[in-house]
Amino acid sequence: MKKAGFTMIELVFVVVILGVLSAVAVPRFLLSREDACYAKLRADLSETQTVLTREYTKRFMQGKSLTNDELRDILKSTLISNSSDRCEFQYVDTTKVNALVNKNLLSFHIQTDSITKSPTITCDLQNDMCKRLTGKKTTN
Repeated sequence: MKKAGFTMIELVFVVVILGVLSAVAVPRFLLSREDACYAKLRADLSETQTVLTREYTKRFMQGKSLTNDELRDILKSTLISNSSDRCEFQYVDTTKVNALVNKNLLSFHIQTDSITKSPTITCDLQNDMCKRLTGKKTTN
C-alpha cells in the first residue's frame, strides 16, 4: 500500500522558496509604507498651507492680521489632528512644527513673508528628508 504525501526534500524546497520571497518582499513593503507616510504628510502640509493662505487673505481683506492664537489653531486643526503613530506632525509653537517619520525628526519653520506678511511653512531643502517630504529630488 502506497501513501500519498510530500517528501522531506519537497518540504525543504517550499520553505526555502518562502524564505527567499519573504526576504525580498518585507523590505519592499516597509519602504512602501514609508513612502505612503511621506505622501500623507505632504498632503497634510499642502492642506495646511492652503488653509493658512486662505485665512490670511480673508483677514487681509477685512483689514486684520492673523493672530498667533489663530495660527496655532490652524496648525493644530490641520497638521496635528491628522497624525498617526509613525507618521505625524508635532506642534512646537507658532514659529515651528516638527515632522516625525519612523522616529526621524524634521523641523519646519513658519515664516512670514517680509512684504505680504503671509505665513509660509518652510524647511531646509539641503536635508534629504525635507526633499522627500516636499517632493523634491534626492541625491543618492
